Formats: sequence, C-alpha cells, structure tokens
Amino acid sequence: NLSSWRRMVEETIALSRSTGSTVIVVDKLKRRLHLYSAGKRIASYEAELGAKGLNRKLHSGDQATPEGRYKVSQVKGHGRTKYYRALLINYPNEEDRARYAWGKRVGQVPTRAGIGNLIEIHGDGGQGRDWTDGCVALANPDMDQVFARARVGTPVTIVGTF
Repeated sequence: NLSSWRRMVEETIALSRSTGSTVIVVDKLKRRLHLYSAGKRIASYEAELGAKGLNRKLHSGDQATPEGRYKVSQVKGHGRTKYYRALLINYPNEEDRARYAWGKRVGQVPTRAGIGNLIEIHGDGGQGRDWTDGCVALANPDMDQVFARARVGTPVTIVGTF
C-alpha cells in the first residue's frame, strides 16, 4: 500500500504545482492534514480520525476514515453543519463502491450495512483522540485556515501514510 499511497500523494501535489491550486492531503498514521498551494506545503495540522483510526473504510457504521482521492463537494459554514465548519467530500467514489461490492461478496460487509456517506473534514477537533464516525476533525482555529483556502472541487487525498 505504501507505494500506492506515495504515488497518490505525489500526483496530488503535482496537480497543485501545475495548476497553482490548493490541495489537501491527509496522513492517517501521523494524524496530520497537510495543505499545499502551488505544489508547496503551506500548513500542517493535527487531525483526528474515525474511532477505528487506521482501518480502511468498507461500510457505513464501521467508524473508519476512507482512503482515496476525493474532491470537496460542499462547503458548509456556520449553521450548516453541527461541527463548527465542514468540507463535505465526495465519498463514496467509484473505488469505494467497488471495494464495498467486493466486501459484500466475500462477507466482510454485514448484510444490512450500506456504503455510507457524509464524510467531512470538519471542526470541533482538538480532543487528542480519534472519535469521529469516519470524518477528519481539526481544531476550530485550524479549520478556519483550511476553510479559507478550500472551495468546491478542491482535491482531497487521504492515505494510510506517505
């Protein structure tokens, strides 16, 4: 997985460099969210994950944070989320759907479990523990800084580590 994760991160940073855009990279093992602009890391924040930390998300309710390449699909300010501010990502993507279908076939996904949705990068973090249902939580001052740079369409890459 490490080589795949590194490739995903390198491609995401290269996209930022070539377009001059902002991208977000989450390292689950180190529990860090990195913000890049024009290919350069401009900030790094402590992040809290799903309560099942390093597990790879397979279905709704597994409390795992997904891994893959996503985009911000919705920007939620005050009053539009219960977690201070939030960036909704487009989980599940096609790879997530394929992994879920495989998990159903081989019995790794409970019969009644759905694939899940509503994975966000959101505020109200800073608790010093993994506690979300699969989201990435940041302390509110850190979320303010990420929120100021993110837009609908901002690439988000989440990996085990790199």
